Amino acid sequence: MALESGTLKELAIKVSQYFLDFLESNFKRQQAPRRRIVLQTDTGFKSGMRISPYPDLQRDLWKLLEKPAEAHSSIRMAPAQYKRPITATLRAIIKEQVQALAEQSLEVVRLETISKAQATKGKAIENPEVWVDEIRRSFALEIGTQIISPLLALLDGPLSNQAYSVHDSIYATESELIELVAAKVDPLLPEILSRYLANGDLAELRAILDAELSIEGVRSALTEYFEKYMAADAFLEFRDLETYAATGENLQLYIYIGTLKYGNSNFPLFYAPVEVMRDANTGTYSFGLVSHLYAHKRAIDFILQELGARQKREWLNPIKERISYLTPTQSILGVAQPLFRQILNVLDLGGQIDLTPGAVNQASNTVVSVTTALHLAVFDRSDEALLNDYEEMISQARTNQEGVVSLFEGIVRGVILENPASIQTSVEDEWDQLPLVDRVVVDSPVPLNEEQMKILAAIKKSEGKFIVVEGPPGTGKSHTITAIAADSALRGKSCLILSDKTEALDVVQSKLSNTMNLARHDDRFPNPILRLGQDQANFKRLRASQDIFSTRRARPAPGSGRIFLSQTIVLALFCRHQRQVTLPRPLARPAYVYLLLPRVRCR
Repeated sequence: MALESGTLKELAIKVSQYFLDFLESNFKRQQAPRRRIVLQTDTGFKSGMRISPYPDLQRDLWKLLEKPAEAHSSIRMAPAQYKRPITATLRAIIKEQVQALAEQSLEVVRLETISKAQATKGKAIENPEVWVDEIRRSFALEIGTQIISPLLALLDGPLSNQAYSVHDSIYATESELIELVAAKVDPLLPEILSRYLANGDLAELRAILDAELSIEGVRSALTEYFEKYMAADAFLEFRDLETYAATGENLQLYIYIGTLKYGNSNFPLFYAPVEVMRDANTGTYSFGLVSHLYAHKRAIDFILQELGARQKREWLNPIKERISYLTPTQSILGVAQPLFRQILNVLDLGGQIDLTPGAVNQASNTVVSVTTALHLAVFDRSDEALLNDYEEMISQARTNQEGVVSLFEGIVRGVILENPASIQTSVEDEWDQLPLVDRVVVDSPVPLNEEQMKILAAIKKSEGKFIVVEGPPGTGKSHTITAIAADSALRGKSCLILSDKTEALDVVQSKLSNTMNLARHDDRFPNPILRLGQDQANFKRLRASQDIFSTRRARPAPGSGRIFLSQTIVLALFCRHQRQVTLPRPLARPAYVYLLLPRVRCR
């Protein structure tokens, strides 16, 4: 059955547009984009955090955005490292409440302490140390009851509004406040109480309580404490955010740069993926930014479309490319700033603000509002690569490029009109014809079983369109990937291994490194494994002119097990940040031919 090119082109555009619209809008709210600034999911999970309440964290994030991509800088996130101060208004309210403390409350503490010492003096004969500790605990308890608890009851409401969690609650610092008020008296009690036991005179205890537990001293200590008080810890927010990203399916942490508000919807203007590492020993985090900047082109398109419909005016989106790939010397902020100005200009907000480090700035009119605020947020990462693919497919189909039409023709023929040819029988037949010695003795640095040897044989068949390797955890899928990559290198080919999970690449890289180390005949030749997205000494060796020159002159003998640069194995994250996998120069020169294996999929 013949397939008309026009029909295939129309099918390609409609199918691609259908899934593109679904991913971006979920067919809701007049095609409004799904990516918005959301601090909490409908199910109660932490999905975003504002950075502006944490001045030091905001400062360090701006510095990170200013660093060139080649710096590979990161930020360390530890408990109590980045704290949220209380507002000036709340600080003034607290000061007034502290000044309102009554002398009568302190007098109750003094009298109760003296009364306790006098009433329980008989217990000191049996164990004086226990008796002294009991008086000290009674003194602290009275301070809490008469002074601290009433104060906290008045402050809990406004402070809780600025706290992130129960750990940040003012009640979590109650013991600190009690110790603060008792600090001048408590160390003196053991000695004073010892003399009271000897002479029976309470005058010294009364004098110390009057002098060191004065209303002026208590007010001064509490005022100073709240001047430095921090309402929340950024570590707790970040921990919950990272936990949600790590435990959810296909979730990624991003930094949002700038906001664009229209109606009740608040969209990020730009965003970049964040890579997080956790120290298992200390529980602290460090995170850096991937060198790709995304512009929220769909949000800008949507708002300009809405503005055009309201004002009977045509608006053109100044953002042509949704993704900007940074060169080693570029910074995310440097790339975002000119785009930010272009967006402001098209919204008639030009010149009001600029995207610069510091406090949050805002430009607005009666319809839209733009700010320079920073956020950390979690969003579905799988959508990004799919959006890239569908946008590219639609663009190619509309410009009559044959790639997409051919792709859909293959899909239609292979799924609807024809049955795909199976290579399983031929692979089994070839295996049955192999001599016993070739089945047992494998020319590979990786031990292989029968199924893995058949997979390698299937890969070598050009008529095989799809090769799926599946099995539950622990059945050897990562080992099979290692065998495929090693076999490609030994046959003078290069291999690109793609995964959407960092953990999967870590496992394969470890296995490949061990295998390649065994296969190298000379330490002068670098390990041929290149991990994209990581700054490795291995990459510097691979690109060194001396090693490249030696490698290009030296060719391995078949089956020698020697690995050279022209047989580099490249590991890269895919369907996560990249529109395409870009091989760094000089590895991408035409002199080096890379064999990609998109036909193999392990699951």
